[in-house]
Amino acid sequence: MNPSATRYSKDPRMYDTHVELDLPGLVSPVKLRVDPINRKSTDNVMPIFWEEQAFTWQFTSPYVRQALQESKGETDFLDLGCGSGVFSLLMLKQFGSNSKVIAVDKNPRAVRTAIYNTTLNYDNEVCLKEALGISGPGGIDFRVAEFPYVNIPKESVKVIGIYPPYHIYPPLLDPFQKSLPLHARGGNFGQTEFRDQLRSTNCYLANKGILFFNQMCLGDEQGPAYLHYIHDLFGDASLTYTNVLPRIRTSDFLNGVYEGMSRKWIDEVSNVFPYLYYTVGILNKDGAYGIKEVPHDIDLRGRTWSDRVELHREITKHAL
Repeated sequence: MNPSATRYSKDPRMYDTHVELDLPGLVSPVKLRVDPINRKSTDNVMPIFWEEQAFTWQFTSPYVRQALQESKGETDFLDLGCGSGVFSLLMLKQFGSNSKVIAVDKNPRAVRTAIYNTTLNYDNEVCLKEALGISGPGGIDFRVAEFPYVNIPKESVKVIGIYPPYHIYPPLLDPFQKSLPLHARGGNFGQTEFRDQLRSTNCYLANKGILFFNQMCLGDEQGPAYLHYIHDLFGDASLTYTNVLPRIRTSDFLNGVYEGMSRKWIDEVSNVFPYLYYTVGILNKDGAYGIKEVPHDIDLRGRTWSDRVELHREITKHAL
């Protein structure tokens, strides 16, 4: 198909295959080809959701700008689990093709898609070569690798983005975890990958740099569970986070996803973690250990927890 004739959704949802993000601060919209959530394969490229990638960038970009100005790292952005390349392209479209970006994913198909998406966004040969780091001082260095096995000097990165999978599934589905797409294998209570990535990225972040993340997390009245362990895994940093959506009762969410399955397990999890949070967070390597929750005024375009339930219900179908 001729890319110029392709119709791009400007209000991305989980079944869209071609999306366009036109966000404040970009020199031009970011165009992407992705997989629909119901594509039956484990090497899927994660879809784009307005309340996820688009929201995350709108919330974090002011912090990114400050880190790029104040941190002395050699690499501007480490895009860990780059998927479609959305955040790498947002970085270039907002902060210029001179930005030095390393985009890493363990899924070779995702990296191939991210490179293709770069060509979608730069039809001028000179600009494309700059975006891919072939010419000029910056651009995106795409790598297929299992993090942390990436050759990056310690304390050299100004901004790190992580987007670990957080799908929560009952023990009944443990044997079928490998049927899930790579981008949905969150491990125990949806937190295993998040913990591992926090632990392994801390050493790469430069002084006054930031790490940003989006994460759905079980929790209690005080907030998401990661508030209790994040500084044990990622020290010398203060945390600022926002709730993308108001918290929901864990039982309401899991019963909506599993529709009558694993009711005993849902009751047990809900007793320990009565609430579920969907958040975006910023870890600032400033030598402090503070935690601050802040509100946001970003337009969610009508997205609610019902959209999140439907998404995770579709993910579960991969294992059934």
